[in-house]
Amino acid sequence: MNTAFNGLDQGSAIDFSAAEFRAACGLFPTGVTVVSRRLEDGRPYGMTVSSFTSVSLDPPLILVCIEREAGFVADLKTGLPFLVNVLGEDQQHLAKRFSNRREEDRFSGVDWTPDWANVPRLEGTVASFRCLLSEVVEAGDHLVLIGAVRGLERHQGRALVWCERGYHCLPTPK
Repeated sequence: MNTAFNGLDQGSAIDFSAAEFRAACGLFPTGVTVVSRRLEDGRPYGMTVSSFTSVSLDPPLILVCIEREAGFVADLKTGLPFLVNVLGEDQQHLAKRFSNRREEDRFSGVDWTPDWANVPRLEGTVASFRCLLSEVVEAGDHLVLIGAVRGLERHQGRALVWCERGYHCLPTPK
């Protein structure tokens, strides 16, 4: 794993609280995804992630930021297959379900199918990205996972958006 900001002066004082930082970052709208994989014992695992973005077109790379304590990061290895499921505006219930602290119940009663490399793909999403874990960067209380995109699907619908501590739908383009 790489460690970000090796040269950063950890002793530098900051003049804002963690809550203020979170509130300011929350002003920036982001899409809502569920990132899924299979755990080493074969069980499906998924979690809601709003820190998702493209990194590179050539080669196609994406990143997701995941809290170090999340079950998703157990047994991470380079080459691990995972899927980024981009939720549609009618899938708030899935965003809430996959952010629930009770991780073992997240797939119960949810429509999903085993996809590429047997990784869970949620039904009804607006897009999905099939990825192989390329790199993990340690960054504070999170890990930045870089995924090499090996396939994608795009479906009808509009993406769900998270902003100012709530879910939103984008207006229809003119």
